[in-house]
Amino acid sequence: MQSTPTHQTELSANIVLLCRFLRRKGFNITATEEADALRSIAVLPIHSEYYFQEALKAVLSKSEFQRSHFDAYYLDFKKQLENASDSKVKEVPEEKRQPEKKSKAAQFEALKDWLNLSPSEEEKEIAASSPIDVLTKKDFLDLSEDEMRLMMRVLQKLARKMAHQKSRLRKKSKRQQHVDLKRTIRTNMRKGGEIQQLVFSEKKNRKLKLVLLCDVSRSMDLYSRFFIHLMYAFQNAYDKIETLVFSTALHRVSTLLDNNEFDTAFRMISDRVPHWSGGTTIGSCLQDFTQNHGHGMLDKKTVVLILSDGWDTGEPEIMKDAMKTIHKKSKRVIWLNPLAGNPEFAPESIGMQTALPYIDILASAHNMESLKSVLQQLRSKRKLPNR
Repeated sequence: MQSTPTHQTELSANIVLLCRFLRRKGFNITATEEADALRSIAVLPIHSEYYFQEALKAVLSKSEFQRSHFDAYYLDFKKQLENASDSKVKEVPEEKRQPEKKSKAAQFEALKDWLNLSPSEEEKEIAASSPIDVLTKKDFLDLSEDEMRLMMRVLQKLARKMAHQKSRLRKKSKRQQHVDLKRTIRTNMRKGGEIQQLVFSEKKNRKLKLVLLCDVSRSMDLYSRFFIHLMYAFQNAYDKIETLVFSTALHRVSTLLDNNEFDTAFRMISDRVPHWSGGTTIGSCLQDFTQNHGHGMLDKKTVVLILSDGWDTGEPEIMKDAMKTIHKKSKRVIWLNPLAGNPEFAPESIGMQTALPYIDILASAHNMESLKSVLQQLRSKRKLPNR
């Protein structure tokens, strides 16, 4: 049974309630889209309900089905609000609302910290209705289709944010935002010392090369689709990135991820890769990578991200030699193992034991929170061994 929305006096609060109401009708509305809806009331003639309703429809509807049903849902929601008002549904006393306010504030802070965003005051109001902070701790295997789509939006935003991080080094800029004092003085010293020209600068982009190697064998079948989502997000965010998948053989799929929508790319990869969901020979696949791809992909600016549970049926020596080469030629080697999310996990398989000495970070990848924690370390330097 659907709950009846309580009466709210603030227009922005009613928009939040409308978004919640539409979610129950199957609309996939995120915190960002709620914020866009809230912003629309600042620029549109809200005294005209027609334009107001059309603006909300444009922001919150994502398909022809949703657009065709939006007006009926809007009227249904409006009637429920009127019924709530007529029934004199009173707002909760201020003193009883304090714990809820604290809860909302805590949820917002968690969401803001998680995404590293700087939302506006209006976004703070709607953050509590966002399920992101809960979903980030939910195992990928337990996500519904709607939740998976929401997580993909978060992942794409995270990938873009990480791809455009800035370094401490600066370069000259035509944008007149930050005056570079040193360059300004140096330039004007050549012109007699008087300040005749201001020089502006901006931070340089921190260039990073990524190589993603994803296990699509049978033992990884439950996680493979999400990891392909991960590779798709990064492939479309980074300029210098190569993506390969493997089971009993290695296949480069960078072009497929670059030039297609995700569902199309996933279908093409699963169709073109022999032995999808088959056995695993990780060592021979990594050996193929070092011998036939490593020369053009590996250098000291490259971070290698391996997504696998480590169940190798090949020869340990082959795995050892391949991992040793990858570690030696790369900036960092990160191994994401979805099984590591289990508190009782230990890297006891022969494949993991063989690879472990050549891995800089071995971490879980069973939910978005664990994944983000590792991805934040992409740009950190490799720790030198103790001597």
